[in-house]
Amino acid sequence: MPGRAFFLMQAPLAMMSRLRVAAGSIFPPGWWSFTLRIWAALVLALLVAFWAQIDSPASAAVTVMLLAQPLRGQALSKAFYRVVGTLVGGVVALCLVSMFGQERQLLLGGCAVWMAICAYAGTLRRGFRAYGAVLSGYVVALIAISHIDAPQNAFDVTVARVSTVMIGVAAIATVALLSGTPHVWQRLVRSLQKTAAEVRHETRLALDDTVPTLSPLETIALSSTVFALTHQVHDTRTELTRSRLRAKGAQVCLIGMVTALSCCRSLLALMRQATIAPAVLALTRFDIHAPSGTDRETILADLLGRLPPEAPRLTLADAWRLERTASLIASRHISRKGLNTLLKAAPLGQVKTMSRFAFHPDRIAALVNAIRVLLCFSAAAALFIGSGLPNAATALSQCAMLLCLGITQPNSAAFGRGILIGTPLGILTAGLTSFFILPHVNTMMGMAIVMLFQVMFSCLLIINPATAAAGSHYGAFFFVFLGLNNHHDYNLLAFVDRNTFYLCAAGITAFFLILFLPPRPRRTRFRITLSIARELERQFAARSPSFTPALLSRKYDRLHQLYMLSQTISQEKKGKAAWRVCQRFISLADLTTALARLELDLKTARQYTELAPLADTMQRSLTRMKLFSLADHLPLMAEKMLSRAPASSGPAHVAAVLCAAGLEEVRFLLQQNGSALRHYGIGRRRW
Repeated sequence: MPGRAFFLMQAPLAMMSRLRVAAGSIFPPGWWSFTLRIWAALVLALLVAFWAQIDSPASAAVTVMLLAQPLRGQALSKAFYRVVGTLVGGVVALCLVSMFGQERQLLLGGCAVWMAICAYAGTLRRGFRAYGAVLSGYVVALIAISHIDAPQNAFDVTVARVSTVMIGVAAIATVALLSGTPHVWQRLVRSLQKTAAEVRHETRLALDDTVPTLSPLETIALSSTVFALTHQVHDTRTELTRSRLRAKGAQVCLIGMVTALSCCRSLLALMRQATIAPAVLALTRFDIHAPSGTDRETILADLLGRLPPEAPRLTLADAWRLERTASLIASRHISRKGLNTLLKAAPLGQVKTMSRFAFHPDRIAALVNAIRVLLCFSAAAALFIGSGLPNAATALSQCAMLLCLGITQPNSAAFGRGILIGTPLGILTAGLTSFFILPHVNTMMGMAIVMLFQVMFSCLLIINPATAAAGSHYGAFFFVFLGLNNHHDYNLLAFVDRNTFYLCAAGITAFFLILFLPPRPRRTRFRITLSIARELERQFAARSPSFTPALLSRKYDRLHQLYMLSQTISQEKKGKAAWRVCQRFISLADLTTALARLELDLKTARQYTELAPLADTMQRSLTRMKLFSLADHLPLMAEKMLSRAPASSGPAHVAAVLCAAGLEEVRFLLQQNGSALRHYGIGRRRW
């Protein structure tokens, strides 16, 4: 009986716990405050639009809903690029109308080409810069095409369009600044501090060979988590004083962490493949007494000076271990310095060059997206304009807007499915609101209460990742479907006629987004791996850029994308082949950076007279010798360089050890990837 009573008491508690978990998944933390902020901005925008008698107050509401972001920096950054994109698109629309106002075909062709150019640029950009690029494309359609039969009104339409956008932007910015909206930079700092603690823990384990640590693939997973924070860095510029310096500090912190994890991978490989001298292990096993500074050469000189005099001569594995340890410690110092700059705007000093980010440009995907926009818009124009119906131009402009927004999405098919769900839902809700609720609303207060429930449902959809695509479309275009105006029209036939075209535009756009050349994870992975192979080819031919932060950031961006794509493919195929491909190309990317770093170290060694002849010989061998002969010849070259180290002066000694370590790392990676080089045909000219 006592046990049964205890069970009966625990059952309601367990049910309440399950209900709380379910409610947390449906109503995420911060949902209610996010809803109230967007509702306040929406009401403010409508008040100003109605007071100013703007021709289309619904556009101000659409702007607010399109700028709905949970964090202040995100909302302000997106608002800035919406203003820039609207102004650029308005100017281009006026130019096209002034040149081709009497020629429909040329006007439509000019709009299609401009939209394709904007889609190309938007695919190459990241974050809200991409949004600004595609926005300038579809604004041309909204101005030029929707009034294709009345080109004389283009200037008035442009002014009205810009006015409504400015009203919406001002409303969202006012609420964001006055309502205590959470900051992007605070979330970024918390994420960086949490990730930095994980990286610091793993680097300590990597230095201690007696403790099991992460596998190479798990270090890439952590690197991917680090690099995923880059999209938040740019948004912090709208929140902070001295924002440019602080954003650079965040970038330096990210580069430092992913470089430290790269050193961990090398140390793990070295631990499995070679035997390290006990004196070197004792010196590098713990970094509690790591020397201060962020310079790899200074730290390595300090480590070499701490070796006991009775220690045996360094082996190649010892040199590699010392160099990777020095790089790891330097990377951690760089990461801490970058985080300190983000928090306190402290000067970056010598590590300022580490903030020069470069992302991987997928120009093939950009070209494909431009072609998709060009062909899809042309087909939709032939269908709508060819029909000759009154609202066809408006539907075509809606189709153009959805095409530009959807095609540049990483998963345009999911965006298309969101359109298929959001459009009918928005039209249905707009019909119920227009004919059953608004006739009983006579004041702005009543309108605000009605809009509150609409915004609650929209924000609930937007803030949940599974329904974000449908929610963003439903929430933004509800006011377009409603036809909200200064004098609301309750004509049922006009409502049905208008929204029939919007429904057709949504269906046609979704068809193109889902079925016409949608991005596939395997195709994108192929392009990423091809870019890694080409970078390695250029390195073999001595035509690759030198070892710079831009080269590093581009590499880590590729590896981040490769890891995420491999994760998606493995979930679809439920196999391990995707992870094997991922590991292979991670190793090839490491070979590229190892060659670039070795080239930089040899260039430094040529500055010393005792090392210059040998460094020149090694550089010629690296660029001319057959690859698989080079793998056998590298240990001899490394031993020669290492033999020069004890007889050299302090800086030359360090340079000799760095070159020997680099040669040993390149030798190891060449032997490890020999089968991959043959299989993929990389460096064929030097076989």
